[in-house]
Amino acid sequence: MGKQYYCDYCNRSFKENQDARKKHLSSLVHLNNKSDHYHRYKEPEEILRDESSKITCKKFAQNGECLFGNTCKFTHFTPHMLWELKRLVAMKKEAEANSNLSWPNPSEIAKEFFEDLTDSREMNRVEQPVWTLPAELHNYPNLPPSLWPITVETVTTPDCGKWGY
Repeated sequence: MGKQYYCDYCNRSFKENQDARKKHLSSLVHLNNKSDHYHRYKEPEEILRDESSKITCKKFAQNGECLFGNTCKFTHFTPHMLWELKRLVAMKKEAEANSNLSWPNPSEIAKEFFEDLTDSREMNRVEQPVWTLPAELHNYPNLPPSLWPITVETVTTPDCGKWGY
């Protein structure tokens, strides 16, 4: 049977040779299918710019159908759809403007990270326990280690005694 060439845009196969492929790639059907495919991925700003300059397609407004599809020189967007598209573009621009302001400068983050912020007075200061023993627990001499006040010694000492004793 020979090799077959398959066109993804047209969903069609034909004999693989240079003349047949060249004829297919230059055909109006292929060019329209390719245009329709890439039209789906246009940015909203580009669609708004193209569609707002066109007048409404009478066939599409009356029947809801147009034989020309995306290649029609008139717009198939209603005024409400154009308004929604304008709103979408405005929201996208606002989000881009806000996202640029919220991100910190990476070089500043790196500088702050590698900068030595410790003061010599802080190095000599003795750490006070973050957690103190509540007054209710002072009467219990054999508290489990999970209830002991957290200090440098209790954290670094591997021997916790017997739990629950």
